[in-house]
Amino acid sequence: MFLTFQVNCIKFSKQSTSRPLFFQFWGGSSPKIAILAMKKCFQYFLMPVLLLFFSSKLWATHNRAGEIRVEQTGAQSVRATIITYTKSSSVPADRDTLEICWGDGICEKVARSNGRGENLPNDVKRNLYVATHTYPGRLSYRISMTDPNRNGGVLNVNFPHSDNIPFHIQTSISFLNTQFQGGNSTPQLLQPPIDRGCVNKLFIHNPNAFDADGDSLAYRLITPLQDVGSEVPRYEFPWQITPGANNSMTLDPRTGTLRWEKPQSAGEYNIAIQIISYRRGIPIDTTIRDMQILVESCRNEPPKIESKDKFCVIAGQQLKFDVKATDPDVGQKVKLSALGGPLIVPISPATFNNTPAFTPPPITSTFTWNTTCEHIEEQPYSVVFKATDNFFDTTGLVDLKLVQIKVVGPPPENVTAQPQRDYTIISWKKPYMCENAQNRYFYAFSVWRKEGSNPFALDTCTNGLDGKGYTRVVIDTLFPIINGKYTFKDNTVQRGRTYCYRILGHFAKRTVANNPYNLVASLPSEEVCVQLNRDLPLILNTSVTETSTTTGKIFVKWTKPIAEDLDTILNPGPYRFQLFRATGITRTNLTPIVGAVWTSRYFKTLQDTIFNDNNLNTLQNAYSYKIGFYTQGGDTLLGYSEVASSVYLKMASTDRINNLSWEKDVPWTNSQYVIYRRNPATNQFDSIGTSLTTIYQDNDLTNGIEYCYYVKSIGTYGIPSVESPLINLSERLCGTPIDTVPPCPPTLKVLNECDTTGLAANIINKLRWTNPIYQCRNARDLAIFKVYYTEKQGGTWKLIATITNRNDTTFEHRNANGTIAGCYAVTAVDSIGNESAKSSVVCVDNCPYYKLPNTFTPNGDGQNDLFKPMKDAFRYIEKVDFQVFNRWGQAVFQTNDPHIGWNGKNINGDDLATGTYFYICTVFEQRLEGVVQKKEVLKGFIELIR
Repeated sequence: MFLTFQVNCIKFSKQSTSRPLFFQFWGGSSPKIAILAMKKCFQYFLMPVLLLFFSSKLWATHNRAGEIRVEQTGAQSVRATIITYTKSSSVPADRDTLEICWGDGICEKVARSNGRGENLPNDVKRNLYVATHTYPGRLSYRISMTDPNRNGGVLNVNFPHSDNIPFHIQTSISFLNTQFQGGNSTPQLLQPPIDRGCVNKLFIHNPNAFDADGDSLAYRLITPLQDVGSEVPRYEFPWQITPGANNSMTLDPRTGTLRWEKPQSAGEYNIAIQIISYRRGIPIDTTIRDMQILVESCRNEPPKIESKDKFCVIAGQQLKFDVKATDPDVGQKVKLSALGGPLIVPISPATFNNTPAFTPPPITSTFTWNTTCEHIEEQPYSVVFKATDNFFDTTGLVDLKLVQIKVVGPPPENVTAQPQRDYTIISWKKPYMCENAQNRYFYAFSVWRKEGSNPFALDTCTNGLDGKGYTRVVIDTLFPIINGKYTFKDNTVQRGRTYCYRILGHFAKRTVANNPYNLVASLPSEEVCVQLNRDLPLILNTSVTETSTTTGKIFVKWTKPIAEDLDTILNPGPYRFQLFRATGITRTNLTPIVGAVWTSRYFKTLQDTIFNDNNLNTLQNAYSYKIGFYTQGGDTLLGYSEVASSVYLKMASTDRINNLSWEKDVPWTNSQYVIYRRNPATNQFDSIGTSLTTIYQDNDLTNGIEYCYYVKSIGTYGIPSVESPLINLSERLCGTPIDTVPPCPPTLKVLNECDTTGLAANIINKLRWTNPIYQCRNARDLAIFKVYYTEKQGGTWKLIATITNRNDTTFEHRNANGTIAGCYAVTAVDSIGNESAKSSVVCVDNCPYYKLPNTFTPNGDGQNDLFKPMKDAFRYIEKVDFQVFNRWGQAVFQTNDPHIGWNGKNINGDDLATGTYFYICTVFEQRLEGVVQKKEVLKGFIELIR
């Protein structure tokens, strides 16, 4: 302790004078005098300010890495575990308690729960601090822990003084409605956040996150934090230390695998990984892991793991595969281990034979998992296999291999379908294999249908039926059981059509009220198809042949039923067709068309029929049709055909563009649409494009010129005996493009010279923005730029400049009061006057700078008589709390004036003696309005010389 004080005393005195403190006070150089001086130094100087000046140093925990895991234990209660990895050798700085802040205004001390911590190799200690808390309401909260210091020497954090930077970790969690949405716990990160690598060797890491709730996870690399909302200063990402073409780092946003290609400099690095949990596409919790990478200069190649990247297994089956580890360095040994969700699930966990000691390679271990229905999840499980060599005797370089395992629900079996006159009966096997699952419990079946067949091969990695062309007809938890099988009656079919069906099982987590959440579908069943009887007519055409508000025409055509399906004995003639019509696209209120009636005594003489519907307003309306079919003398209605409408075209014109869209409601399937436009040279309509949807954009037109269009639909019933393709035309519609679209907004940057020393008067905000001419088509008639400014975030915008040269994308600005704080935005305006949206708002804050000297000479010679901020070292400071103390800790001077102007006199106006004085200066910075004012505390020594 004596030597520590001696070194510190000499060190600090050298900050104030060119000689050690005891030389200045007492002179001489003998050991006796030196020891005496040191005692006096401690007695008269260090004691008054020791706690004040060195508190952060003495309490440093030298944190390397960590995160906070949160588990929901009740409707508004959680259990939080702070996990830190600290420097084992920092025994005096070991922390048996930490402070956790719950995000609701409450902070509390938490004792370490794993004794004195767990000592790990490489001077690392693992510490756990567990606490519980109940919140006042069901909201989102940020749980955090801030400790004063990181470990020293981290290359990319405020180097070389990373130990002066606080270590901050936080986890945000949202309380959901536990009755309907389920509980929410953050993922468990199974891979420790301390890893080693070698210069010029590939480094791989994966946090190995396991989310017991089954939520989907996303990963992002961020800057580590030193407090809530505050990034660590002077941070550089690892690849920015000795950057180069071969030095790069990537983080897979879906798997969390971090790859650092060829680190260039040996040393310790810290990174932060943000892990976000999503439920139904909504983020519900966020964990920030701060991790450390130790890169060493070593002539060593890492081991190599051989295994497949992904496995898919049907629940109930056994998954078994070998993992092999080798090492290219002759004579080295390897140890192989595994961590992952399958190894810690509560029901039937997987097994893997970890090698307990280093073993000569190659070594092979077997992963075995007897899966059950409780293991079914939408997201794949992750298992990280780790091979470690013994390059450093007890540890060495590692290779990580991420293997993803997806457990899917089995497909429902023995599906059958029976066609009836106007419905189908679908049935499947009971019991379903997984209908008694508990943890991921069985929830429901769903029935899916499509017209026509899609006989795809079963892929065990693809559950559900998304993208396969099927439409879900029903999902239900209670299907009737008939003849020992689940049964469903489909009443939404049309006669004469061919339908194909598949069945899915669905699994879910249960809320406390037994409501489902995080649903996951099984593999689809085999396909089964049926064709219904065609005993009613089918409409084939509803095509517009003339466009007019008064004399429009639509061509209607239909085909008669099939005799075998009709059963003419039960339904004898005479027969009658009646055509019905309604204005607009509708399935209701269709009325008979006068004169649109066709009769026949015998079915064989009943022909497919056509009708030209005249004197319509086809320009402004669509029309819908159906056929009534009557038997037994033409008076008994057997039924109606499906309703079919004409294709109705709409248009929205804008700058050099006509946007076309169309509507229809037809019983057949349209596979393609052809768009026609009138050629002014020939007055004929030419095909200009096709569309698989009901929209089309015609570009590169001339504003002010009229363009006319119609659309041709191409469809089919998919029934072999029915005419195909079915061609139907829309009305003809004309429109004129006009410029109503503003240019796209510029992208703005604001630069200044805040990173240099100098007076505020020399700092100007330099605005630079991109030119929309080179970004978007609708900026070709760009005319001017407008520059807007507001003094605070969310304030009222003021137009401060209009740039009339459309190639000038720069502007310089500073406030009249001399500050640079404020927010800027730029818009682009075209020749018509259409103004773009504002660019992304860029807010600039003042860059306060304040530096004090360490000596002054108040002797009245006009030179350096006042103690004040150094020249050009004072800008954007609102006020200070400046206090000076003598060697006994007594206050001798105080001021709030940032110019200070101390003349060497004490509070009573008496001249102070030559000597060394200690000061504390709290600096209050001048900030952008609306931004929390920051304070900085400066401490140091002043040499007063007369």
